[in-house]
Amino acid sequence: MSAVDLSGQVALVTGANRGIGRQIASALAAAGAQVVAGARDPDTLEALIAAGDGRCEAVALDVTNDAQVLAAVDGTVAKHGHLDLLVNNAGIGGGTELPWETPIDEWWAVQEVNVRGVYACTQAAMRHMTKQKSGRIIDVGSLVGTYPMPAAAPYAASKCALFRWNSCLAIAAADYGVSVFIISPGLVATDMTADVDLFDNIPADQWTPIEKTGALVVDLASGRADSLAGRFIHAEDDLDVLIANADQIIEQNLQTLGMNFFDEA
Repeated sequence: MSAVDLSGQVALVTGANRGIGRQIASALAAAGAQVVAGARDPDTLEALIAAGDGRCEAVALDVTNDAQVLAAVDGTVAKHGHLDLLVNNAGIGGGTELPWETPIDEWWAVQEVNVRGVYACTQAAMRHMTKQKSGRIIDVGSLVGTYPMPAAAPYAASKCALFRWNSCLAIAAADYGVSVFIISPGLVATDMTADVDLFDNIPADQWTPIEKTGALVVDLASGRADSLAGRFIHAEDDLDVLIANADQIIEQNLQTLGMNFFDEA
């Protein structure tokens, strides 16, 4: 496949100052998009902006601060005229070995960022995208949201909630020309995975190169996978194969969160 050209697109990326968010912002800018990179401290975005060849700009964006969310989204539209892509990447981890021992405020703080923050940014973006009758929203989820991980229970709960929110949004947003996806970067070496107790015994071949997430977001931003809107896509997935089998995936309700029921028969 030829290189994706996102010239003319305007993208807002939350949590863009480090790790996966920074990689996504860099990949989008390299593909030609105008990127508004959000972080709680915009000074931490200086290196990203410097490397963006004029296609990256910084904005103060704490996703738990409603005023900053509105200012970032509305300011982006006011300056550039439209918003084509929102990448909800900002997130935090949390937990203890025994899930009931996590302090209540710490447990809730994870939900504030990973769930409420996504909703706040999405609500602000959808107010513009519904008027445009176009746009894409990509939530950075995790496979951890699909299975129990007691030592990271607050994080797992937040990502599970994100799965269901994303699917609700995808169905409703389709009527307004907005395509919605949830992706997983896989197990990536970032600050969040630096916990020795949780990750020190994982074999090298189970880690996913961080560049794959940026490449996936760029691919989804191109629109060529819109037939898979509302579906979960992993950075290690072969997107060409998924697109080629989109009808079967939709018919069999694959690549989505569900439940297996016991059938006595």
